[in-house]
This record gives sequence, structure tokens and C-alpha cells, in this order.
Amino acid sequence: MALIHSVILFLFMNFRHCQLQCVKEALNDREFSINVTTHIQVESGDCIRIPYEIKMPENKMKVPHRRIWFRGDQQNAVSSTAVRNTEAVAEDLLMLGALPRGEYEYGIKLEWDCNQTYIFPTRVRVSVSALTLKPDLLVPVIEEGQPARLSCFAPPLCNANAITNWKLTGTDGTDLPMRPKYFDWNDRGSLTLRPKAYHHNLNITCVAEYENNIVAEKTVTLNVKFAPRILGASQCTVKGKQLVCECISWGNPMSPITWPLAASLTDFSVSSYSTAKTVNSIITIPAAADYNNTNVQCISRNELGQVATGIPILHTGNLNSNQRQTSTSILLWITAVSASLNLVFITSLGIYIWGKRPQKKVVEEMNIYTYLNRAQVEPEYSVIPPRLT
Repeated sequence: MALIHSVILFLFMNFRHCQLQCVKEALNDREFSINVTTHIQVESGDCIRIPYEIKMPENKMKVPHRRIWFRGDQQNAVSSTAVRNTEAVAEDLLMLGALPRGEYEYGIKLEWDCNQTYIFPTRVRVSVSALTLKPDLLVPVIEEGQPARLSCFAPPLCNANAITNWKLTGTDGTDLPMRPKYFDWNDRGSLTLRPKAYHHNLNITCVAEYENNIVAEKTVTLNVKFAPRILGASQCTVKGKQLVCECISWGNPMSPITWPLAASLTDFSVSSYSTAKTVNSIITIPAAADYNNTNVQCISRNELGQVATGIPILHTGNLNSNQRQTSTSILLWITAVSASLNLVFITSLGIYIWGKRPQKKVVEEMNIYTYLNRAQVEPEYSVIPPRLT
């Protein structure tokens, strides 16, 4: 029993001794100082190094104690170092990783036993400008139907490697889906493209993502080579006595257009213009009545191939035989009815005004009426206007 009492008394005395030792001392700011650059300017992606020197009273600092750097609020610690000596002057270096663009503020504090803390009033402001470094994006020659491998190399930032991704956008910047049927990639910067003609002029972007939300991008416009194709807007029309045909070709490289028909003609004209990868060619044949075929062939070619298409001829303003027969019957019926009604009207009117108006006036009115109902037939003529390039 006496042994138990002795143990309890020993523990109590030690606890009291510790309590007496953990008494916070009053600290004097004059005894603490820090020598550090208070404004540092770096670019996003750079390693941040902050050398500093602190002075502190040897008689009040206990071993071990901790040096803690914090960002903004003192509870937001970014670095903590245990110090096991009591040197009055200490030099050290704060190492920070790469940061995204922005403004940051850092401070340092010391902590030792009995929850004793000293916070240096000096703050270090770090200004981080935008990242200028971009990944290297290698794009081979791309041909429709031939798999092409694109490679993206993103250099490490402050010893941190990137994870790469890809995105596809239209000419207006709209995000487009990257369908697995045409695109296959991994996070190591490799992308395989199975191109189609409609991928031409789209934008492909390599996105390198680093720690701390740092992102670097490189964008290129896809230049896809493809054989020409004749667009559906191509047409041939007969207007009056002229045959006007327009052939529209789309290909990369640019695909000139030829008209085989021209080899057998002496009177014709051809004009061509182009925009982007589209070529428009217009042939005009004055003697349309002498051309009896139902279509006109145009040919477009480039280094990847050629295409030949017969463009159907549309007879603008002309009716087929059934339409003409129906129209003629309707016109004869309307003419007969109108003539009958007019005859009744004129006869009645003539009897009414016979005694009041001279015969000459009636004849003049009939001539005027006949003139107003006379068929006026004029040929229609129009040329497709040239389009601006």
C-alpha cells in the first residue's frame, strides 16, 4: 500500500514540475528579425526559391523548435522544418513548386515547447506571370484514309511531369467530339488520326496538365490532303439561247476543272475562280439549241486523283410536251370563254350607245381592247453572276 502511495506522489510531483516549466515567456520583437526579399517575380512553371536569414534570442529558444512557412492564413502551412540547434543566426532556403498565374503572400513563424509561438511580421509577396512555355506538337503529312500519328512533348515544370490530353475544335472555336472511330490517344502525348476530308481545317490541341492546376496548350490546324469531289451545287441551265454550266470542285491540293465538251466547240467561254480549297468553273455556250445531250461532263483532278461527273441540263422556262399540251388546252378554253363574254358585252354596249356615240368611237374601243389582250412573248435571259473569291 505504501508503494502505491509513493508512485502517486512521484507522478504528482513530476506533473507539478512540468506545469511550472511550461510558462509562456513574454517575447520582445526586437530580439527577432528576418532578412528576406519581400517581393519575388517569377513565371508560372518556374521553381520558386526564397532564401532567408533569421535572428532569434538563444536564451529563449528551446531545442528542438520548428520553422513553419505559411501562405495567407498562418494555419495554411506549406513547409515545416525541425531545428535541433540554438544558433542565434540561421540561414535557410524555402523551396516552392511551380504555381499558376496569380499573387501569393507568405509568412514564417517559430514554434517551440509549451505552445510558444512567434510570428514574424514581414511578409513575402510572390507575383506569378502567365506561362509562356508551350508543348512541342509534331504533325506529319496527313492524307485522307491514311493513319497519321501526332506527337506532343510537354517538358517538365519544376521537376513535375505533365499528363497530356487532346481536344478538337472547329474553325469558330466550338468544341467537337473526338470519336474513337477517327481518334485514338494516350496520356503520354501520342495520338493516331484516321483522317477524312471534313477534318481539313479543324484545330487539334495538345493540353499538358501539371500540378497546381497549371495548363499549357499547343494548337495546330489540320491540313488534310484529299482527292477532289464535285459538289452537289454544280448545275447546268438553258436560258434563252444560252447553255450555262457551273462545276464546283473541292479538293486539297486545289483541283483545277476541265470541260471535255470544249474540245469540240469553237464558240464558248470559260471562267474560273477559287476560294479556300474550292474551285468554281463556268462554261457558257451561246448556241444551246445545237447541243442535244442531257448532261455536260466536267473533270477535276489533283495529285491524289481525279473525278468526272455529268451535270444534268435544266431547261429553265421550257415545258415538256405533256405540260405544253395541257397548257395549250387550258389557254384555248380561256380564250374561247373570254371571247364569248366579250362579244356579248360589246354587242349590248353597242346597241345601248348606238345613237349616242359615233361608229368610229366603238371601233376605237374595240381596237384598244384587242391591243390590251394581245400576247406579249419576250425571251428570258440571265447569266449566273460571278462570285467573289
